[in-house]
Amino acid sequence: MNLQEIPTIATTEELIDRALRRASRVEESVRNADYRARLTAVRKIHSVADNIANPLHSYVKAFPSFDTIHSFDRAIIDLTVGVDKLRKALGAADWARKEVLMIATKYVPKARARKSAENTMKIMSEAYTKMTNVVRQIEKNLNFLISARSVFRNLPNVDTEKPLAVFAGAPNVGKSSLIGAISSGKPEVKSYPFTTKGVSLGHIKAKYDIIQVMDTPGLLDRPDSDRNDMEKQGIAALNHLEPVIVFLTDLSGTSGYSVETQKSLHKELKDRYSNYNWIDVYSKSDLEPEVPLEYEVAISVSVMDNTGIEDLGLELVRICKDSK
Repeated sequence: MNLQEIPTIATTEELIDRALRRASRVEESVRNADYRARLTAVRKIHSVADNIANPLHSYVKAFPSFDTIHSFDRAIIDLTVGVDKLRKALGAADWARKEVLMIATKYVPKARARKSAENTMKIMSEAYTKMTNVVRQIEKNLNFLISARSVFRNLPNVDTEKPLAVFAGAPNVGKSSLIGAISSGKPEVKSYPFTTKGVSLGHIKAKYDIIQVMDTPGLLDRPDSDRNDMEKQGIAALNHLEPVIVFLTDLSGTSGYSVETQKSLHKELKDRYSNYNWIDVYSKSDLEPEVPLEYEVAISVSVMDNTGIEDLGLELVRICKDSK
């Protein structure tokens, strides 16, 4: 499911204005005024109903089915906008669609039955009022869907059929900079703790395939229940996508997190994802390390002088190729 391709959603007033504007262009060229009024009113009521109901139907269908989407997409939806809130908003849109069509079904026979043009126009006006009132009842729900669409457009489109490497570690250890150096990714970085605002994606071109590389918000060494929603996005990627894990450790002391804290996080993730392919990386190798740390195998990298960048890329290609 491509969450980034959900079409534009109209606001309540945009939806109503468009429906009424299109209905205003409906006319019948019949000589008898009363008969012309009846025919015109019927067509206008149908026009308003269709131009409200059809877009609402398309909005509901454009969002993913929670029964069929990938577990990672569902987890990300829940963390960013809330699955239950999204269900409620979509349910409200579908309710409004049905209500508008039911109002049209009720008022079309009334419009046909009126004898005078004046009474026919009154019935049409009453139908318009009832249909537009229904739409205004779901204003908050439509606004929520508009907001959700905006959030989804900024989420990474992960291809679950292609290799994926997730870069993990404490905040400020250099994940985003390394992703930018090794791939096509341009993660959004801010100068405060939890610098990466959410998961983002880059790509490495290999001879046999495209390797996806995912940047994740910095993780703290604490239980999942205490982690914020940004941290949980990274955990969701690890839980549901079974990627190669590239774990960054900063020995320079510039991240704001001690080596001991980073070691504890390393152990937690290593124990938790023991069956995953794993690459240890010492980041910021151009800076003097505060303390030595010896993992069994690790690649030292620096985006300042490009140390280890090529080696890391080759190792990722090798692991992804071997695991196919």
